[in-house]
Amino acid sequence: MFPILRELCVFCACLLGAIPGLGQSNSRTADKRRGGNPAEPVLILHALCQEPTSAARTSEKSCETIISRADFDNLIAALDPNMPESNRLVLATEYTKVLVLSHEAERLKLDQEPAFKRLVEFTRLQLLQRQLVRILEAEASSISAAEVAQYYREHPSSFEEGSFLRLYIPKEGKWSAPEQVQTIQQRAAAGDNFDKLQQEIWAALGRPSGAPSTQMGTARRSNLPEGLQKIFDLKPGEVSALIADTGGYHVYRMESKRVIPQESATSEIRTLLGNLRLQDRISKLRSAVMVSVNEDYFGVLPSTEELARHHGMEHQGSHLMPMSSAEKNPK
Repeated sequence: MFPILRELCVFCACLLGAIPGLGQSNSRTADKRRGGNPAEPVLILHALCQEPTSAARTSEKSCETIISRADFDNLIAALDPNMPESNRLVLATEYTKVLVLSHEAERLKLDQEPAFKRLVEFTRLQLLQRQLVRILEAEASSISAAEVAQYYREHPSSFEEGSFLRLYIPKEGKWSAPEQVQTIQQRAAAGDNFDKLQQEIWAALGRPSGAPSTQMGTARRSNLPEGLQKIFDLKPGEVSALIADTGGYHVYRMESKRVIPQESATSEIRTLLGNLRLQDRISKLRSAVMVSVNEDYFGVLPSTEELARHHGMEHQGSHLMPMSSAEKNPK
């Protein structure tokens, strides 16, 4: 991201409530704030005189900029209607900083520079995009119970969950010999303790401590690499064959296995289907517009696969194509 665009996004992220760890809102405080006089001041910036705006006015009795309850509520509604109560003071702090610094920028007439006007137009486009995504998200989030049930029925492996123990055997020293490695797998299958086996593996490499944990924890079949998903075919208590990778070998033991019930997965499925719908809608909008790119200016276009991997092309293929000679030299 370009530095100037990064600066533009930092404040937007704060205003959209993207600040973690601020705690939960107090319901009594929230109830109190929802009432009251809309014209009641909630922020007063002393010694800040500026032209009145839709979100601030200058007091007649002194040089003050006053922001009312209605002004601030409208700002929150525009930025994030679901903003947590605990984020309002953070927003107020950032907003007043922006008012103070922008006031100084206006005094210096920075808003009259051509570069500023270009940034305003670009930011306007970003805000329009954000508003559209909000609407599309709301539309995409309407998922019926029948759709949830159908997805659950058609994707059973996505809801298989298992707990495993794992041995790791580096292809080093004694364990470079396949027959030595095989003895470890056989002992594991015969019921030897995984923790003791892992310590033995490490000790044979001259490492009396620091052996990796054998506790793999809980995982889902669908979240594992394709070549590793076969360990879900094990029954509880069964041990896998040796599974090799570039650095060594792995041996797994299935501890427990279950299928997550549909009622427990409903929220997850709704979110997933909503995201898929949103991505599909945005993808269709993007792919409907082809873009001719002047490679003399931008350089040779990467392959379609590189574009998809590095530039977020969700759809099949790319909407970018080299500009023709005729397009470069319009009559």
